[in-house]
Formats: sequence, C-alpha cells, structure tokens
Amino acid sequence: MGREGNRMTRRQWLRAMAMAGGAALVAAWGGTTPPAAQPAAQPAQGSDAAPPAQPQAVTRLSFMTPAALGLERTMYENFVLKFQEENPDIRIDISFEAWGDYHTKLPTMLAGGVVPDVIHQHMSVVQDYGHKNALLDLSPFMQSDGVKSEDYIPALFNAFSDQGKVFALPKDSAAWGVYYNKTMFDEAGVAYPSNDWTLDDFQAIALELTRDEDGNPASSPRFDASRIKQWGFTWMEPTPTASENAEGFVKARGGNWYNAGYSETLIHEPAAIEHFKMFADMRCGQNSIPTPAQATGQGDPFRSGLTAMIVGFHTVNFFSVQENVRFDYDVTYMPSGPGGQFVPVRARGWAIPSQAKNPEISWRFVKYLTSLDVQRYIGLQTRWGVSLREAIDTIIPEGRKPEQFAMVHTDPLKGVSDREVIAFKFPPQQSRIREFYAAEFDGIWTCGGGSVETAAANVKAQVDELLGSL
Repeated sequence: MGREGNRMTRRQWLRAMAMAGGAALVAAWGGTTPPAAQPAAQPAQGSDAAPPAQPQAVTRLSFMTPAALGLERTMYENFVLKFQEENPDIRIDISFEAWGDYHTKLPTMLAGGVVPDVIHQHMSVVQDYGHKNALLDLSPFMQSDGVKSEDYIPALFNAFSDQGKVFALPKDSAAWGVYYNKTMFDEAGVAYPSNDWTLDDFQAIALELTRDEDGNPASSPRFDASRIKQWGFTWMEPTPTASENAEGFVKARGGNWYNAGYSETLIHEPAAIEHFKMFADMRCGQNSIPTPAQATGQGDPFRSGLTAMIVGFHTVNFFSVQENVRFDYDVTYMPSGPGGQFVPVRARGWAIPSQAKNPEISWRFVKYLTSLDVQRYIGLQTRWGVSLREAIDTIIPEGRKPEQFAMVHTDPLKGVSDREVIAFKFPPQQSRIREFYAAEFDGIWTCGGGSVETAAANVKAQVDELLGSL
C-alpha cells in the first residue's frame, strides 16, 4: 500500500497518542518531554566575555482539581507540561484530590487563607462560592481577550453566572437522555420509546418492562411483586438536589424549581407535586423502580441488566463499551409533556479564587485549559465532555455507540436540534437545601409512607426562609 493508504486521520492519530501514554501527548503537539538538567556552562575567559544571561523570572501557580487516578490525572499533568513549554515564565504546581475529598478540603483551604490560583467548580456549588465573593468575575477577562460565551454551549453560562458576573468558564458538558435496553424491549415485545414520547408513555413502558420470575409484567394481575426479575427504570433523585436532570421532568410538566429571581421555590405547585408523586408511585406502588435494598450489590442497574431504562449521558455508552455489555441499547430524549421536551445538561468549570495572587496569569491558564486543542483531545477520549461548540463532535465514538447518540448528546449542544437545552442554576447554600429535602422526602422515596404535599410544603417553608436570608 502506498504512503497515502498509510496516512492516519488527525482523530486516529490523537487517539493513538492517548493510548501511548502521557509523553506522547506532549510530542503530539510538537513538544518534547522536559529535558534533563544540563551542567551550567562556564563563562568565557577574558575581558571581552559577555556578561552571563540573567535568569528569567518565574511565576508559580497552584492548580487544584479533583481527578481520577490513571488517564485523567496523566492527561492534566501533560496539559500542564505543554502549557509550561509555551509559557516558560510560569510553573504550575498541581494538587489532585479524590472527588469527595476535594469538596471538603477546598472550603477549608479558602477559609484558612491557603488559596489555589485555579480551581475546579461544579455547577451545583459555583453559586455558593460566588455568593460568598470567593470567586473572581471572569467577564472582564473574557471581554479583554475576546472570549465569547456563544463559542461555548450557551446554556452553561446560566449555571455559572449571576447578575452579569461569570464565576467559572465551563470546561465540559454532558447532555442527559434516556438509555434503553433494546434486547429487553424485544424479549418483552414492547415497542421502543419514540423520540417524542410523553410522561405517560414513560410510566407505562416502565410498568410493562417490569417482570417477575414467571415473565408477568407489572401491569398484569398475575404479577408477583415479591419475585421481581427486572425493573423498568433505574432510580434517579426526583428533587433538585443530587442532579440537574430532574429539571427536565418538572419543566416538561410546565413547572420549575424556582421563580425567576430565586426568591422562592415552586415545589408546592401542581407540576412539581405531580412529578414527585409519579416517582413515588413508580417505586412504591407500581414496583417499576427497584428500592435500594433490591438494587444493592447489583453494580450499575442498567449495565448489569437489572433495569430496562436509565437517565444518563454519554458515559453510559463509554462504560457499557468498557464492560462489553451483552445487550443492544439505544438512547432517546427525556419524555415530553405539556411544558415541552428538554435536554438537561450538566457541566463543571475552571474558576479563579478572589484571593488568587496572580489572577492575570491564572486566567492565561484557564483560557488554555478551555482552548480548542485541549478540548478536542479531551473529547476524543469519549469519556469526558467538552464545552466549546466547535469541539462537541469529538465525543462521538468511532466504535460501538447508540444509533441516536449524536441526536441526543451532541446535536442539541451545537444548536442543531429543536429540543431546548437547559442548564439548572443551583442556588447558594445547596448543601443545606439537600438536608431539608432529605429530612422530608427520604421516607417517601424509601416507601416508608408520608404525604408528598406535606413534605413539599415543609421543604418550601425552609428553603424560602433560607433564600430570603441570602
């Protein structure tokens, strides 16, 4: 075969570099691994000798982020090497933390005056840090350097901004949809969900896909709830606490979690009450969602074949491929309702603490971490999402993937879908809000009884009082 036949595409080449390890990433961009230190040259002898060159002043930045062991940490280490190669006046000290440890350690450090220069912010906590004036407003930097929000997924800035201030630059994204086990549907003789399916369809399909050991669906009078073999849907937290995905359900009913000014929560309104009741009934009345006890020790309920459907984003496919699941699957939009049909999106971002010692240099690093080359490389791993619209298609896997992967996970984020992309803006004090919901709703979600209306009214009173104190 000639030289043309052996030529790799840019996508194939970058993926090969990722597999080859960290040093290959630096080389792939035209750099090299840092050379070993060389002995200092001796000055020339004689009166004509040039004076020794003055060492270049170096600024040190501290960079703190949660990251998993393995590829994720190696990837960011090599991003730092490349940045330092292009900016020899800057040296970056990286501090990696486990996910849970990071969210415990960061506030303690900031309160104690030990302030990193660049930090990670999840959309669920960024408003809390911003409200406490712990983060710099990045909008002046963006305006000065021509960084435009429209170059990113626009909805993300709703989550990371408040009153004209941008608290973090989005670093990634993940569009939520509903994955379904086609093999399980085929065996049950149930039609796949349509792309415009409704909330009623969703509930009915989950009921029909729930089967006992004799193959009876939960819709049958012969169904034995004490001998369930498979469930129709995987549990997801219905409240605005653990994830942004529940907003897709409540907005489909025409509701919302908060009013426009975030001065009160709207969970007492019919849309939210109906939403809560649907999930409580699916788990505790219709048995179409497993309880915690029923799902314990089963691994991921969807990938292990325990449930027929799950709300998830592109990582469902990534881990299904990694585990070589033995069934066929696809993905569709979250269900529609009288309020419309939505694509919730999650994101994390890079932020600069307000007490950072070198904010201008910190901004240079933040801008680099969200640059097109870095975003494309991250996207090609197909595990993590991206935030730049120009790089979104890089997350589409070349191998196994759902037929409708692009329709759900990339097209809406590029603005080429008629489904509305939404990014939930978590309010400040989200940790306390989670406690309010847990105290009132945990008994309902675990089938211990209780009134949804009473729980919602109690949570509303506490949340509204909290919002009024901010």
